Amino acid sequence: MITPFTRWILSHKRIVAVFWIAVTLVGIATVGKSTSSFSKTFSVPGREGFTTNARILKTYDGGGNNAPLVPVVTLPAGVSASSPAVRSGLERIESKLRQAIPGTRTVSYADTGDKAFLSSDGRTTFVLAYPPPDNESFGSNTKAAGKATAALSGDTIAGAPVHVTGIDALSDQTGGSGGPGVFLESLLGGIGALVVLAFVFASLLAFVPILMAIVSIMATFLVLWGVNSLTSVSMIVEFLVALIGLGVAIDYSLLVIVRWREERAHGREGDEAVVRAMETAGRAVVFSGTTVAIGLLAMIVLPLPFLRSIGYAGMLIPLVSVLVAITLLPIVLSKVGGRLDWPHVRSDDKASRAWTGWAGLVVRRRWVAAGGALAVLAALVLAATSLKPGTANVDALSKKGDAHVGLVALERSGIGPGALQPIEVLSSPADSARVTTALRSADGVHGAVAPTGPQWQRDGTVLVEAFPNADGSTSAGRVPVRPSRNTCGC
Repeated sequence: MITPFTRWILSHKRIVAVFWIAVTLVGIATVGKSTSSFSKTFSVPGREGFTTNARILKTYDGGGNNAPLVPVVTLPAGVSASSPAVRSGLERIESKLRQAIPGTRTVSYADTGDKAFLSSDGRTTFVLAYPPPDNESFGSNTKAAGKATAALSGDTIAGAPVHVTGIDALSDQTGGSGGPGVFLESLLGGIGALVVLAFVFASLLAFVPILMAIVSIMATFLVLWGVNSLTSVSMIVEFLVALIGLGVAIDYSLLVIVRWREERAHGREGDEAVVRAMETAGRAVVFSGTTVAIGLLAMIVLPLPFLRSIGYAGMLIPLVSVLVAITLLPIVLSKVGGRLDWPHVRSDDKASRAWTGWAGLVVRRRWVAAGGALAVLAALVLAATSLKPGTANVDALSKKGDAHVGLVALERSGIGPGALQPIEVLSSPADSARVTTALRSADGVHGAVAPTGPQWQRDGTVLVEAFPNADGSTSAGRVPVRPSRNTCGC
């Protein structure tokens, strides 16, 4: 099948080339629209936590899975948090936050008089502020963190400085939570791949796999844009398409090009060398890509939308890369491959002496080689057992800056880093007092409060905030979660 198909492609070079050029140009022109259309919501349908978070976000315009900003102050010795000056200072902080970020929901000791906002010695206190979510940041809001930090810069309460901390504030001071960005990462990956390919080919052919990768990635984004019009596609696929697509497309191209060079080294030229290369390497590419696509397509039956998105992207990445490798690549090799294979300083007719020796050693000592590979695999598996997927530990987010100072103040005061990720319980007004009392007595909880006022009581519901002592991303920080579920009677 592959040989007649390749001959048909080579006899219709212009049509096939124009098609892929058009697809690539349209993909480049629309990649911004396609990626911005992807869903930025991490959803777990049917789960209590997700359902509650969604209801909180809809009712209160913030909170839920969006972490709060937490201005922290440690008062001088002898100054009481209940003093008029301190209460006035906390109210001023809240007012500044609401002015800097309209729609922010705030609460503090000044509003409630609740000791949940105080350390055991009464000297450290904090403000809880939920800004409106940033729909472009996939659960984070570093923009709001930057505004809050700027608004409270240099502010003091009773002579003590105010430090703005929180998950987003810590991320903001480390350059944001999104890293260098998917396209910059792809660019760096492409440059690294080009260096390796230049070593492998020792000719201008090193650019061909990169070209195939660009075509494959742009075409995949274009197809996913169409898929997104039929069903929700998570923005996580941006990274899959750009990074995995880069590797897969280069890998498939590399197989075909190496085999094509071997055929040329054996005296075959033009289309015949391409056809012979596709008979072997092309068949391997088709088999590999189809197998990978079928395996990842199985993820679409999973109940989590973002995993289904991985299934869609995982299917499309290898399939599109295979199509490019068996259609566009043969045309490139046939038309300009010979000219690009310059300067060809290595002969593909004779295998490398060093690699031939290594292969012979592995064959002669196959059991030793297999044992060594198993030992490395066992070490990697052992290391993987200590991985803890989930939210990053707050101490790992930032090691310096104003946000880190605020975090340290919470930790040293005994309040703990759990205040950065409070447990929010959606209760009925009649049950809020009982829920709050029960949460206060739960293991691992520093305190709980049910603030009053329209910001915290809407549509027949009341928000109860519980502050764990430990970081919510740790096992200790998750201890109070089950009592929270069992306590709510709404």
